[in-house]
Amino acid sequence: MPVRVPEEELPILEKLLNIKNRLTALKRDRSTYLKMQDIMPLREETEEEIRKLNAVRGGTILDDTREPNRTDDVLDHVCQLLSLSYLCLGKTRESPAVYSQVVAIKQCFDRLEEFGIYAEEFLEPYEKKLKDIERILMYDQRNHALPEPAIQMLTYNFKKCKKIYEKLLDTIHEIAPELVPLRNKLLRIRRHLVSIACRKHFEASDILPAQQELHEVEATRVDGKFLGPDGSIPAGQAVITGLLEQVYGFSHDLVIACSSDFSPALQIIRERLVEIKTQLERLELTHKWTLRQTDLFTYQHQLQDIIAMRQDEDEANKGKFLDEKGEAPEGQTVLLFLLQKCYRMILVLLNESVPVSEALTPIYNQLTTVRQCLVAVENTGEPCSVEELYPYQMKLTSIDNLRRDGKFYDDEGHIPEGQAICMALLEECYVLLDKLRSANNSEDSS
Repeated sequence: MPVRVPEEELPILEKLLNIKNRLTALKRDRSTYLKMQDIMPLREETEEEIRKLNAVRGGTILDDTREPNRTDDVLDHVCQLLSLSYLCLGKTRESPAVYSQVVAIKQCFDRLEEFGIYAEEFLEPYEKKLKDIERILMYDQRNHALPEPAIQMLTYNFKKCKKIYEKLLDTIHEIAPELVPLRNKLLRIRRHLVSIACRKHFEASDILPAQQELHEVEATRVDGKFLGPDGSIPAGQAVITGLLEQVYGFSHDLVIACSSDFSPALQIIRERLVEIKTQLERLELTHKWTLRQTDLFTYQHQLQDIIAMRQDEDEANKGKFLDEKGEAPEGQTVLLFLLQKCYRMILVLLNESVPVSEALTPIYNQLTTVRQCLVAVENTGEPCSVEELYPYQMKLTSIDNLRRDGKFYDDEGHIPEGQAICMALLEECYVLLDKLRSANNSEDSS
């Protein structure tokens, strides 16, 4: 049941809804690039509402002991939209830009926590990202880049991510080195099941090889224990046994998901998740040219709506999707795997954001492409004639001519974020071009 919004929070909620609507309108407007002068007033208004909410709640905006209400939900949406707007503007190293990344990591970690056990190398990228975010937060906190209540919100969500990460890390330390190869084998089988579950269509025969491997692992047990090479009983038996049972359960669930017994209620959700995954895969291929980071909010919102359909009140069915009879049908695993996949794809797309404004992105993309072409030509080792290099020279000259006083400007005469990166790319392209010319001249003289 939704938590009632206290009377004193209603004016704040109304104002936040207004800010959200204006941010959504900016997000949808493709006729122009996002500009800092459009976003900054909305950021300032949001910070003011955060201060008011902090005062109303006695100096603590977020608290584990208090159930979130609609004010929290709308504030989260506003902060995500602002954060994604900062990524669009190329301001990737500022705290506002970090909020959407923290939320995306938290959403990924919530899914990871449901599966429980991972290998060290799987968690390493998350560790690096968390350390990077922590540095940004500490720097901005020292320099008062955000009001204290806003930093408090960011830090609260960040600490929740760290807590889940440390919990996942603990399971690694519980396993003796002798059992690590077995754990890795079970994790590989689980990854294979995830890849099957994320297909548009699959059959029971696709799952059979994984089940056979699980039977082989089961057969290595002696009196219910997994032994080390010297016949000892290494630490981590419960973890490995739990993982084996979990993967067995997943494989059984996937067989149900591709049978006539699969619940129609779950099938509707599955089809929606497959559709979201397909759209995200398309973005992965074209994001360099077409993605506006604020677009990702739509997908995050759709996934959150799906997660909100899960049962939370009944302990027996906690975290499960229910059918029209209020029962939790078999085959839930396919939905969990698809949710995990979608959230990871969103995080990857966020992590690939470069500190270049949307207004400069076309120039950045062109320079990146020219550089890739020149590197490919250089790697062939074959000399190039002046005529063959001429198109690259023409393209670089046309980009160079867009500069005024050594800078790239947007349509309204502002200097967008990303000047240094674009200038470095342009310089690198000229250096590569000169090397290719020199190689050609050396070939001619010999």
